[in-house]
Amino acid sequence: MQRFQNIVYIQHDQRLGRGKALREAWTNVEGDVYAYLDVDLATDLLKFEAYRQLIDQQNKYDLVTGSRYLRGSETNRPRLRRRSSVIYNSLIRLAFRTGVRDHQCGFKSFSRRLVRTLSVEAKSDSWFWDTEVIVIAKRLGFKILEIPVHWTERKGKRTPLARLARDVWLHGSGMCALIWRVYFSRRGDSPTNQ
Repeated sequence: MQRFQNIVYIQHDQRLGRGKALREAWTNVEGDVYAYLDVDLATDLLKFEAYRQLIDQQNKYDLVTGSRYLRGSETNRPRLRRRSSVIYNSLIRLAFRTGVRDHQCGFKSFSRRLVRTLSVEAKSDSWFWDTEVIVIAKRLGFKILEIPVHWTERKGKRTPLARLARDVWLHGSGMCALIWRVYFSRRGDSPTNQ
C-alpha cells in the first residue's frame, strides 16, 4: 500500500465470510472489473493463461468463472471430495438450470454492472456465495463464461469426514434456502424479479 497508491488493504480481526467480505470490498473500491481468487492459490494463474482470461474476457461477459470440470481442466483433489462436488454441481444445475459445470470454484471476475446487482441481491455470507452469485446472474440474464483451470487441493490428500459433513450441511442448506427464495417466496424477494 505504501509503495503502490492504487492498492487498498482491508483487514478484519474476525471472520466475515466470503460473501460479506467481498460485498464490503466492493463498496470501498471502484473498478471496471472485479476479480477474486482463493488465497491458497489452488488455481494455477499461469496454466491456460487463466488470470489473463479472467480479466480479458470481461469485455464480452459479466461473469467469468474458473471450472474444474470443463474439458481440458486439470484437477488434483481427493476422490471423495471430487465425487461430492460433482453431485452437488449436478443438483444445482438441475434445480436452477444454470448450465454451469462448476459453481464452487474460487476464481471469478465480475463486470461493474453485475457487482452492483450482486451487492443488493446476494445474501449469503458463507462459501455458498459462489453458487448463489452464479444462480442470480443466470436468472437475471447476465452473460457467464466458464474457463478451464489447473486446480490443486491445498488442504491435503484426504478430506476429513467432519469437514465434508460441514460442507454438505452448509451447501445443502444454502441450496434449500435459495430454492425457497427463487421459487416460493414473495415475488419481491426473488432475484428473478428485476
